[in-house]
Parts: sequence; C-alpha cells; structure tokens
Amino acid sequence: MRLRRNQLCPIHRSVSCCGREAISKSRRARQLGVRRIDDPHHPRGYREIRSNAEMRKLMDKKIATQNGECPLCNEKFTNYGDIVPDHIHPRGMGGAWRDDHPENIQAVHWWCNGEKGSSRQ
Repeated sequence: MRLRRNQLCPIHRSVSCCGREAISKSRRARQLGVRRIDDPHHPRGYREIRSNAEMRKLMDKKIATQNGECPLCNEKFTNYGDIVPDHIHPRGMGGAWRDDHPENIQAVHWWCNGEKGSSRQ
C-alpha cells in the first residue's frame, strides 16, 4: 500500500517518510466507501467490498491495533510500502470471493503474505 502525499504515516507519524504516492494526472471516477453484498452462503449473510480509500483507512487502524507488528512474523513494520492487507480466510480456503470485512483483514509484510499464500495462519 502507498501513502497519499498529505497522509500521515501510521508507523513514523510523519508526512515526509516512506511510500509517498505520486499524483496521477487523470483521475477516474471510482466507487467510494464500503459496499455490502448479500451472500446467503456467507456466515454473516453478506460480504463487504472496500474502495482503496476505505482499505487504506482500515489498514491504518489495523497497524495501530497490531502495535505496528506483523502477525505472521512478529516483526515491527519499518516501511509503509511493505505493508499489504491479508485476508485471514482466503478465497481458496472456503472464504467468500472477496470479503474485506475488518474481521477478515490483517496488516502484514508483502513477503509474509506471499509465503502464506492461500492458507490460514
């Protein structure tokens, strides 16, 4: 994930550190917010799909609740650009096609997420 130019880094509490995002010249209209999709096969009865902005907000909260630490390798985060969202119940293991509910997302290093693959932790 990348930080926006005016976004405070949740690791360093700075606006001038890692992972600054370049401003694109053309901005497309994107769907914002959290969408709920009814799914009778899901235990909650619905799935959530988050926009990039909402996922970024959720990741900032997850980093804070995880005390700035990756739950897979138990090491501290040092660069915001190394952090990606990980689905705890992946699609390949019986999870919904895409479920971005806060209970199903955790912040991890991109290399830890790659090693984990489609398995539960």
